[in-house]
Amino acid sequence: MAQVSKHLLPKEVEERLFDVFWQTIADLKTKEAVKKFLHDLLSPTEKTMLSKRLGIAILLLKGYDYRSISEILKVSTATIMLINNWLKTEGDGYKTAIKKILKKEKQEEFWDNLEEKLAELFPPRYGTNWKGKRKDYYERLRLKRRGRSIL
Repeated sequence: MAQVSKHLLPKEVEERLFDVFWQTIADLKTKEAVKKFLHDLLSPTEKTMLSKRLGIAILLLKGYDYRSISEILKVSTATIMLINNWLKTEGDGYKTAIKKILKKEKQEEFWDNLEEKLAELFPPRYGTNWKGKRKDYYERLRLKRRGRSIL
């Protein structure tokens, strides 16, 4: 667990430190730059804790129940309840970030589905193993119906 000194900073100093911290993160332009910065700044435990909190928020907003989230992310229901309460009472930062994540996820899903639909519409090119293509097509359908995806 992260520890904070019991000696409080003057309010102006604390505000300036936070301002510099937020601006530093905002100025990082790439995923790789943010990754390096947070890798240097946070301990492995802190990175895991923050990642799990974000994961909990995403799964809650997707409609998962507490038990499923607990099993998937290996977290307690108390932690899930804490994040859920935060989302309900404040959580604007979580919601904004998660909306972007879900929007990107839907866009990627759209393009994946479009590729599948185009493959269904157009026949394979000359010289293709039609029997194998048909077998692959029905296997994908079967897996899709069972809720599994294929790479």
